[in-house]
Amino acid sequence: MTAARRRELLSQWIDKLEGRLNLDPLIQEACGALLRLSGADRCSIMVLDSSTEELSVRWAEGIRVKPFGKVKFKLGEGMCGWVAQAQKPLYSFDVTKENRFLPSAASRPRPLKPVRAFCCLPLTSEGRAIGVVNLSTFKPKSRFSSYVKQRLTQEFLRRLAKVIAQAALLRETEAASERFRRLLKSTSETVAQVSHEVRTPLTLITEGAQQLLDGIQGPLDPRQKESLERIKAQTGRMLRLVNELLDLSRIEAGRLSLYRKPLGMGELVQEAIHRYEPLIAPRKLTLQLDSVPPVYGDRSRLTQVVENLITNAVKFTSPSGALGISLKAKDRWAELGVSDTGAGMPKREQGRLFEKFFQGKMPAGSVVKGTGLGLTIVKEIVQLHAGTIRVRSRAGEGTTFTVSLPLYSPAFALTEEFGAMRRQSAREGTALCCQLFTAHSRTPVSWREAAALFSRHVSREDRVLDHPEGGLVILSVSDPAGFEAMRKRLEGVLSAHPEMIPPSGIGWGWALVPQEAADLAEALRLARERGQARSENLVKSIRALGD
Repeated sequence: MTAARRRELLSQWIDKLEGRLNLDPLIQEACGALLRLSGADRCSIMVLDSSTEELSVRWAEGIRVKPFGKVKFKLGEGMCGWVAQAQKPLYSFDVTKENRFLPSAASRPRPLKPVRAFCCLPLTSEGRAIGVVNLSTFKPKSRFSSYVKQRLTQEFLRRLAKVIAQAALLRETEAASERFRRLLKSTSETVAQVSHEVRTPLTLITEGAQQLLDGIQGPLDPRQKESLERIKAQTGRMLRLVNELLDLSRIEAGRLSLYRKPLGMGELVQEAIHRYEPLIAPRKLTLQLDSVPPVYGDRSRLTQVVENLITNAVKFTSPSGALGISLKAKDRWAELGVSDTGAGMPKREQGRLFEKFFQGKMPAGSVVKGTGLGLTIVKEIVQLHAGTIRVRSRAGEGTTFTVSLPLYSPAFALTEEFGAMRRQSAREGTALCCQLFTAHSRTPVSWREAAALFSRHVSREDRVLDHPEGGLVILSVSDPAGFEAMRKRLEGVLSAHPEMIPPSGIGWGWALVPQEAADLAEALRLARERGQARSENLVKSIRALGD
């Protein structure tokens, strides 16, 4: 091979190394390239395991290559270990006279007689040893130095070391992430199990204390009533802690289910104010609730957000202070603001505000005791609704929380539910079925009535949603048998309600994700095509069922 051709191939290989993170194919290809370009008879690449400080052969090519799975060198041990540690190349033109070629005399196998010349080149990245490249030949008095000292060869080795280091880092990061995920799952499951076990006796204690306060076991004197009230208050606080731990464990495990629908935030705010009126009453309350379009949310979870922000404001505001609650629409968002005139927070505390179990300094005599988990859960719930929460506070002037939630639209609801159920199906190893119902003409169809009808015949975990361009979409996570059972059930529903089918017929198709479609747009397109292709036969079969 001419020197010009060698330089050309080497330049091409340097370009090939960019962005390569799949380590084994990369090392195999690099080994073959080095073997070809150097004219050596054998080439091997050894990679350093930073945890054991051992070099092991990842790939070898050439004439009479033997199994290399057990070939390992410690740093500083043998010729390869010395090169990796010293980060200097080493050349030997007669390996039979090179004592560093093998780890030790005791473990030395029979000499590799065919090999005469040998060179070992260090692979380093940012001053760290990554591995070594070994080149050997059967030819006596061979010279590698002229090849390996070329600028392009050195650049190739430098890039190779960098890519190997990046790939190894990626692999270690993925392994650490998987270990953390398993630990988090184990921790969340333990917390959930313990919380369930604790919740039952706490509930019984609370109910028992209330029965005694109601006089079921006879009249109580003032001291007995005070003790029972204290028991009830403390067990109630423990129950709140247990429930919040359960919520947090579900959130961290990705298993907190949301049952979302269009709802008015103004109504939720009014209900929360009415519920906590006894706590709010001593303080001055300023309300500014504008008429705001509905958001797309889980009623119970957003109620939890509103109530937590209100009780948090009460907790940090003295009876002589003031609270402010506002609701307004801003662009495509609903903004809820809850403010107080409490002590406020210094900047160093604001960064920790949403940490688990963090609690700011409460004013003396506060009647609301917190668990330190409320704001953590609030932030998680808001983010699960594709919203944001911001805090503005200044020491001595009070604090304002602002929650922004997207306003409802059919396109937003469909995108959100598809994303959530796609993650669920991936986690469970099942499929997501996307069913689409459309009308074939401008004949009016009461899709609202159809949605209400279908909702009564699917499971609570399924979603019946408006299509932005008209029609209905049903999303469900199941196995093939579950999908088939649902289709038969819905055919029965339509046959029992023929008035739902316009004279021009309906289109009803479906697609499985990820087996048949990669994303929502592709699933809807495939479902529409299938619905158009089978609509005539479908209408006939449904009407036949009705007859």
